[in-house]
Amino acid sequence: MKFTVIIVLFALSFFYSPKKCNAQVLDTIEYSLKQKPKFFLNLNTFNSVVSNEMVNFLGFKTGLNYNKRLKFGVGYYVMTSKKVVSPISVTNDSLQYTTNGELRLNFISLSAEYIYYISYPWQFSFTPLQFSLGKGHYNYITEPDKIHTKTKGQSIILYEPNITGQYSVFKWFGVAVSVGYRVKVYSSKELKEDLSAPTFAIGIRVFVDELYKKPSQKK
Repeated sequence: MKFTVIIVLFALSFFYSPKKCNAQVLDTIEYSLKQKPKFFLNLNTFNSVVSNEMVNFLGFKTGLNYNKRLKFGVGYYVMTSKKVVSPISVTNDSLQYTTNGELRLNFISLSAEYIYYISYPWQFSFTPLQFSLGKGHYNYITEPDKIHTKTKGQSIILYEPNITGQYSVFKWFGVAVSVGYRVKVYSSKELKEDLSAPTFAIGIRVFVDELYKKPSQKK
């Protein structure tokens, strides 16, 4: 949990330190919130670690962008990899046995992001608030009839602060790298996986809102 403490302390010092630079940050936030927000929509793919396995996630994030400095977003992501396999206990009628289950995850994320540096094509941001609410289940094959099925979905709640660097290859397409820490706030005991861990993710982003801007708006 020491990684969590470090990130939380960093977040607090970043926003509430009395130093001049952080006072400027607070002024920027206050000014930005007074500006008219713009809609954004990103398609994202990224890699992360679950139970010591590198897995891939695919999804999108949409929300409001204030002055290109503050973003409040909601996203939806699905784990597309099939690498995380664990032994699970199954009861089928009167038959009880242990078999291998393939983990599947999907979740909704709620986030608040502060962009502290932007100079096209580079952008660096800090996300102190990001909570993910979702479900997890295992796909498995029943015994003895060999039918593909799945366990009942189990709830998960994650807290995932991170720092992200982004490079825009085009106005509508970029590559992002983020580091942070994933904290398992809640998970049903049926989900055996280790979800709390330092995170490092790299992936691509498609800025859908940029694709649909009028030529005069893209300047």
